[in-house]
Amino acid sequence: MKTEVVVGLFMESEFCLQPLGYSPTRKSVFDSLVAGCIPVIFNPFMAYYQYPWHLPEDHQRWSVFIYEEEVRQGKVDVVERLRRVPAEEREEMRRYIVHQIMPGLV
Repeated sequence: MKTEVVVGLFMESEFCLQPLGYSPTRKSVFDSLVAGCIPVIFNPFMAYYQYPWHLPEDHQRWSVFIYEEEVRQGKVDVVERLRRVPAEEREEMRRYIVHQIMPGLV
């Protein structure tokens, strides 16, 4: 799928799931941030440890973390977990992404 199509979908979404791919790092994390979408991270090495010079350490302000193993074991329902994030918290996260993170990425 073309990057433009993916970013377009991200721009229409509130949360952007970032499953582990063929490598621990994913360009898609940055694509979601540039689109103003809250990334949902399943493995801390995908963003938190890989990009400390680009992404703020306080990852709760700009992403949702769900342990990959808990999803695999059926201990966490991803959709339900995301539904429980209050609207005001989602708005604050997106505001933080747009005003604090995005300017350093584009």
